[in-house]
Amino acid sequence: MASSPTSQPSTLASASRNKAILWIVGLGIVTLAALVLFLPLSSDQSISIMAVGAVFFIIMWFAVSTAPNPQVRDRNLIFALWWVLMGSEAIFSYVTDDAEGKGFSSGAYSEAMIWVFVGAVFILYTCRHSQYLKILFTGSYKWVSWFGVVCLLSCAYAEQPIFSLAWVIKLFLAIALLAACNYEIKGVDDLRIFLKVTQWALLFMISIPFLRLLADTAVLAEGRLYDVSTAPTVLSVDAGLVVLYSLTLSRAGQKNAALNFFVVIGMIAMLMGGGKTGILGCIFGALAFYTLRGKFKAGARFLLILLVIGSLVVAFTPLGTYLKFYVDSGQAGSVTGRSDVWAAGWQLIKQKLILGRGFMSSRFLSYKIDIDWMPNHLHNGFLEVMYNNGLIGLFVILMMLGWTVRNLFNVIRTVDTDNPIHQLAAGCFAIFFNIFVNGMVSRAFGSRPDGTFMVLFSMVFVSDRLLAAARKKAEVREMPQWQLSSVPAR
Repeated sequence: MASSPTSQPSTLASASRNKAILWIVGLGIVTLAALVLFLPLSSDQSISIMAVGAVFFIIMWFAVSTAPNPQVRDRNLIFALWWVLMGSEAIFSYVTDDAEGKGFSSGAYSEAMIWVFVGAVFILYTCRHSQYLKILFTGSYKWVSWFGVVCLLSCAYAEQPIFSLAWVIKLFLAIALLAACNYEIKGVDDLRIFLKVTQWALLFMISIPFLRLLADTAVLAEGRLYDVSTAPTVLSVDAGLVVLYSLTLSRAGQKNAALNFFVVIGMIAMLMGGGKTGILGCIFGALAFYTLRGKFKAGARFLLILLVIGSLVVAFTPLGTYLKFYVDSGQAGSVTGRSDVWAAGWQLIKQKLILGRGFMSSRFLSYKIDIDWMPNHLHNGFLEVMYNNGLIGLFVILMMLGWTVRNLFNVIRTVDTDNPIHQLAAGCFAIFFNIFVNGMVSRAFGSRPDGTFMVLFSMVFVSDRLLAAARKKAEVREMPQWQLSSVPAR
């Protein structure tokens, strides 16, 4: 009996899905063999790497096997890779044991193995879908790609070229992966899914410290929630982003129980981290969101909820002890010692103003300046990029930031406030603003491609896609009535 026409596409999709699963299984076996070869470099964490590798390939299998068609399968696969790359820094500690040497800690090799997992699957994707490479240097996203090029070239004269090249690998992996995400996004619905995936990655990153807290109460260092791979200030920023993503993705008139839960968890983690600028950045970002949306009562309600949760956290955790210590220490006047770093770093920046000292050279800053503590970066995004990549890098970063703001405000002006695109644009601006505020006193952008900086990369192409969608809506709205009536309904 001949098969029906409708069964043929289903059979082809099933065969294609099975082929992809076989590729992933085979890739897992090859990766396991590679891990054995690298065992001397990561022997003390080999079991952890194997466990993470197994979870990784399970995630890849799930992303592929649950897709109803090849198009959705490719999108799910790329989004899953993005989620893993975002969360990779939360699992292993990449901190170098000897900052003056060329060696890396075992945790650094362990995190790099996750990059290998992601890169191996991504190479297979690229072999079949190389079209995304064409958009690397188009639109606003070209400034992200040019930043990667500048960082790569600067490795030639960096203070520790091997160290810099290691981080350039993750930088280029993030840039290319986000370009592939952009390629796989076909509409606003796909864009919302991408934002949700990013939110879940950030939620995973802020959940790890809580899991470690259950096993070791020493995680609450000095009264703040701390982690082996996440400083309290970084934790507060990432938690604040979880809150802002929840506001961005909420829908009017619908139950948002999960998103409200994310808001509460994000607020608790943000406050327990005790990052002052991280908390202020979230507050400023939320107020910007509600102001752009014209929802001032909702903004006041947000502040009230944050105040209540903050009072409970101070009352029932050691955070109050930390706040008292901070007030008594008198560190606020020097922005917790950061102003000394800025002044000393600026003197070094002026010596190599055009090209800088090479990507990630700020990691070794503490051995060049004479202050009371040992910072491993300049605690300011603009100074950071100038130290590493000079005025050339600063120009690229300014263009990246400027075009993102331009795109988002054009969207907000183009569409009505009741349009879902307006809310996405206002939310993305809040996310951008949070990162920008934190970049004034931290390395939120301009240097190592951690989760916060990669989120900023994503906002560049997201702003482009929102602007294109807004202009399309505007063209339809402005089309003459006689043309609208001639368009067949779909």
